[in-house]
Amino acid sequence: MTVMRRLFLGAILGLAALLPAPVTSAQSTTGGTLTIEVLDVGQGDSIFIRSPEGKTALIDAGPTRDGAVQLLRKQGVERIDLAVVSHHHSDHYGGMEQVVRGLSPRYFLATNSHHATRMYLKLLETVESEGLAIIEPNDRTRRIELGSVDLFVFPQTPEDRKDENNNSVGIRLVYGEFSMLLTGDSEARERSAWLREHPDLIERTTILKLAHHGSRNGVDARWLALTRPELAVASLGRGNDYGHPHPETVSLLKRDGIPLLRTDLFGTIVIESDGHAWKLLSPKLATRGPPRQDDLDRVAAEVEAEPTTRPRTARAR
Repeated sequence: MTVMRRLFLGAILGLAALLPAPVTSAQSTTGGTLTIEVLDVGQGDSIFIRSPEGKTALIDAGPTRDGAVQLLRKQGVERIDLAVVSHHHSDHYGGMEQVVRGLSPRYFLATNSHHATRMYLKLLETVESEGLAIIEPNDRTRRIELGSVDLFVFPQTPEDRKDENNNSVGIRLVYGEFSMLLTGDSEARERSAWLREHPDLIERTTILKLAHHGSRNGVDARWLALTRPELAVASLGRGNDYGHPHPETVSLLKRDGIPLLRTDLFGTIVIESDGHAWKLLSPKLATRGPPRQDDLDRVAAEVEAEPTTRPRTARAR
């Protein structure tokens, strides 16, 4: 029995409810401000969610030990309710042990994938020692309530023993008419299964977090045709060694008229919604609704002109 399986048994404690009915775009009631922050943690992912009632979730914790914790503590965050590891790659869970130790989450959501490094097993041991309740995706949709905000956890696809990216947790956040899709580093195999079996979880989302940092295998035309986002966001490091975001991904988004915000250019991306309209808050760009392409190009040019301590590379994957 794996550490994750042993931790999971009997630990749901009522937070995650099975959802037999189809997901619509307006499940929850509204009456306050939802805040989502795509944190600038370099070449990795970390997304912080705060509901109008102050319930919080952190999806991934970036590649470095202290990066996510330091960013959250600067904002006065002392505790979180839910910590999520989208999949077992260290650029997504590298800082999660410190999150568990320092921010005392009540619940921990991750898959039971067999891909487990020594570092990941150490994280699970910390989760156990801190007494967190464990949630796993299963073969049905789960709903996690963060006050008036719903997180719908996708049914888990069959495990891919060759590519851990295809074992990513899929989550659809819903607050009134606003929604956001977060699918880790899911590639074509996993996304195709979701498209085929659970299109109701995917169709028509307000914000799309690009899988795999905007790589070529993180999005395709079918995915965009069903999601039809008003905005795409990508978390990545400036001058990263992979050439993220891939030129083909950028071209695909431009073809469909979808603006792209990147943490390497804009830093932490902050989005607020009242359940109807949404706005973007950033020192470099603040808008109500989707930003204009001219403004994105202006900020990109300004950032490109700034010096960087790392060389830029042309290699992409």
